[in-house]
Amino acid sequence: MENTLVRTLNSALPQCSGNITYNDVAKLFCTPAYVAQSGNMYQEGLRISDRLAIKYSIGYGYCHVFMNGIQVYAYDGTKLKLVTQGSYYNFWWNEADINAETARLVQEYLKNEIKVLGIQGISEFELSRQAKSLVDQARKNTETIGTRAIAASGNKQLNA
Repeated sequence: MENTLVRTLNSALPQCSGNITYNDVAKLFCTPAYVAQSGNMYQEGLRISDRLAIKYSIGYGYCHVFMNGIQVYAYDGTKLKLVTQGSYYNFWWNEADINAETARLVQEYLKNEIKVLGIQGISEFELSRQAKSLVDQARKNTETIGTRAIAASGNKQLNA
């Protein structure tokens, strides 16, 4: 599993340069933060499951943490394929809101895929339930892997 984890992290976060940390509060794997010329700090966060990788673009303002973007990847054989994304301005980081917005994006992706495949008879409720389940799986899976990495290494750093 660790080799798969490292490949996934490196694929979704190529800028990590082997220096990914697990944030136990946000339940995310994170790249090192950097400071832009404007003085604002940014970093990328990732949640993964066996079906999705969800990358969050995070900004740290004077008083608040913001979500600047979401990219959702699905596995295409052995690599990740970007399937949907969203860009945001002034979206304060709130776990419930972040999960709901991610599930909304996944639901729209599923809805479009079903339409392309010509499948009928799947309700909006079922699509919503499935999207929420996929996002929850990624959060729970990331927490499990991160907790194990912390226990195994004795610190919050995962060298990928």
